[in-house]
Amino acid sequence: MECGRCGNAPILTSYADRGIPLEPRPGFGVAVDLGTTSVVMAQLDLTTGRTLARHSFLNPQRRFGADVLSRIQAANNGAAEELRKSIADGIWSGLAVLQESCGGAAEIVVACNTVMAHLLLGVSCESLGAAPFKPTYTLKESYAFGEVFSTDHPGTVRIVPWFSAFVGGDIAAGLLHIGSKSPYLLIDLGTNGELARFDGGKLTVTAAAAGPAFEGSGKPGGASKVLDDLASLLRRGLLDETGRVADGAGYTQREIRDLQFAKSAVRSGFEILTDGKNPGVVYLAGGMGQAMNPESAVAVGLLPPDLTVRAAGNASLGGAVRLLLAPMASGTALRSLFGNVTMRNLADHPDFEGLFIKHMSF
Repeated sequence: MECGRCGNAPILTSYADRGIPLEPRPGFGVAVDLGTTSVVMAQLDLTTGRTLARHSFLNPQRRFGADVLSRIQAANNGAAEELRKSIADGIWSGLAVLQESCGGAAEIVVACNTVMAHLLLGVSCESLGAAPFKPTYTLKESYAFGEVFSTDHPGTVRIVPWFSAFVGGDIAAGLLHIGSKSPYLLIDLGTNGELARFDGGKLTVTAAAAGPAFEGSGKPGGASKVLDDLASLLRRGLLDETGRVADGAGYTQREIRDLQFAKSAVRSGFEILTDGKNPGVVYLAGGMGQAMNPESAVAVGLLPPDLTVRAAGNASLGGAVRLLLAPMASGTALRSLFGNVTMRNLADHPDFEGLFIKHMSF
């Protein structure tokens, strides 16, 4: 097992060494991982593929709610333009910070979940928040800067396409970043839980309603400490398998219950996608996944034992970089993924309820 905190999965060091077939051209580009909680940006030299500068900031939309459902509701209740402007301005300000280091960018690739893409473009989220939960908006191949940022600065923005309402372009970018032909399972753990199983030819994807529980807001160490804390509480007898927590443990009973729901949703998704079989390498990505201690994940029941687990780092950003540096080759790879994908809706699966109840226990 490899822990992301140990530096085994650097994302912004040398992309050339990761086998990206660079398609060199003049100018600079910026890859953006637009997350529900935070935004990470990397500026690259499109001639050499070298990373020149980095920048990150908290998503200013957080004041409308920590999760995508809260933001869908806010957008549907009249705050759509305010949500659009807040994130568009945030990214534009980030571009200004990067420009101070190495000049302006003419190309931007944004990897994000489906809701974040809709909010950035200012298109209706109504179909994402009500059954049958299907996007009605169709992405364009690319957008002029002026369509996204309300500026006359020349340039193009490309948004990584989504699989469904709740399996977005962030997981698609993550799959591009890993790019293995061997079987694996990618788990993107952030404010939204997304899982993708690749068996060498066929792709199966799903979303688990993890919510913001894993983010560890307000806790020392944040997301990288939550599972470690729970594993420690279990060892010390301050937390029992039912989720009852002792006074003075540092977590409220409500926080523990939220973590139980999130943990069980992700584990149930894992079991359904793998059909109880070893999926090969399990890659952990996302805000929490890249910093997770896999042993703690096993101790609390988020993952089963005896897996090969590796930290994938910020795989969403990595995939955005691939599309930026090699748009033709990466575009072909992306179309291949979308051409052979099966969607799984956990709520409709006959085994989900039983698995969810089973995996509520620590």
